[in-house]
Amino acid sequence: MVNLIFRTVIVYSLLIITLRCMGQKQAGQLQAHEMVVTLLIAEIATVPIDDNDTPLLFGILPALILALMCSFINYLCRKSLHIRTYLCGTPSVLIHNGALQYQEINRIGYPLTDLMEQLRIAGQTDITAIQYAILETNGQLSVLPYADQAPLTPAQASLVVTDAAFYSAVLIDGCFHKSGLAHLHLSADALQKFICRFGYSSPKEVLIMTISDTGDVFLQDRAGNTHTATLSMERSHA
Repeated sequence: MVNLIFRTVIVYSLLIITLRCMGQKQAGQLQAHEMVVTLLIAEIATVPIDDNDTPLLFGILPALILALMCSFINYLCRKSLHIRTYLCGTPSVLIHNGALQYQEINRIGYPLTDLMEQLRIAGQTDITAIQYAILETNGQLSVLPYADQAPLTPAQASLVVTDAAFYSAVLIDGCFHKSGLAHLHLSADALQKFICRFGYSSPKEVLIMTISDTGDVFLQDRAGNTHTATLSMERSHA
């Protein structure tokens, strides 16, 4: 039993490292060759876990080789458009100027029910309002409506707007978040004193605390109580 737990932890850890090295794409963003590698790695990794007589290396080595192959193929795709086209294919225009491109849809075997589903997800149900709907090489559908059907932007309405502030999490589940503190150049001691103003004696009582670049604070405790305030960034710099 101990040996099984040990093998499982080792394989799991190495697979996480391997997949992280392949990139941070979501499953829906993987190309065909990346999906194949992911499935093969998952299948190979189970062999040394299911069979204690199989050496651990028999699962780790093939997974590493597949990950290296995937990285090498991605490198070739970046360097050669012909290789990328051969391995990943090309985008397909499924709707053009408010009309279905049935020949293209039929050629790639894309079900109309799937097309309508993707249009609904994109917030578009009127085909005549769509200038382009393009099936990308990773399987996602890009929907581009006509300009008069697209949401109005402040620039088109000649409105003056300000950019939204970026909030960094500085306290999560009772623990100070180092990257958030570093981004805002704040110290944990300064925030410890700041939260005392709300009646909290310890950061452990705080569920989350976020601070914007301009010093706007949002705090919520474990009981669900929320607070907003403004923090003077100049006085709180470490």
